[in-house]
Amino acid sequence: MVDTKAIKDLIKLLKDNGLTEIEYSDKSTHIKLKREKAPVVASLQAAPAGAGDDHAQQLKMAAKNAATSNNTINAPSVGVFYTAKSPQEPPFVKVGDRVKKGDVVGVIEVMKTFVNVVADRDGVVEKVLVNNEEGVEYGQPLIQIK
Repeated sequence: MVDTKAIKDLIKLLKDNGLTEIEYSDKSTHIKLKREKAPVVASLQAAPAGAGDDHAQQLKMAAKNAATSNNTINAPSVGVFYTAKSPQEPPFVKVGDRVKKGDVVGVIEVMKTFVNVVADRDGVVEKVLVNNEEGVEYGQPLIQIK
């Protein structure tokens, strides 16, 4: 059964955050939304029976394997980047903070699931490249470290 609410939520996330592409999979569904300049095009296909892990597991693996390059910590998934656990909490990191490999430096919300953004090396935060509550794409540089 097609979950139209999930599709509408994805479309809203795509539009509200200026994203050009978003993808969601679970055990029985694969939804990929891509937009050019105007309309949003959706494709929906059933995943093979027993294929893949559940969505939360996939997001956790993506967080662990987040690519970094040019001394940046990059987004492990598409979603909305948050600099703190909640608006009342201080940011995970700020310019000048020392980070160690494995430290949480931010979170990304995807479909009401939070994915930790972790440092893959030791260093000092040189610049936070993304604003709090800003939409990000997979692989987008979030934090520059030296």
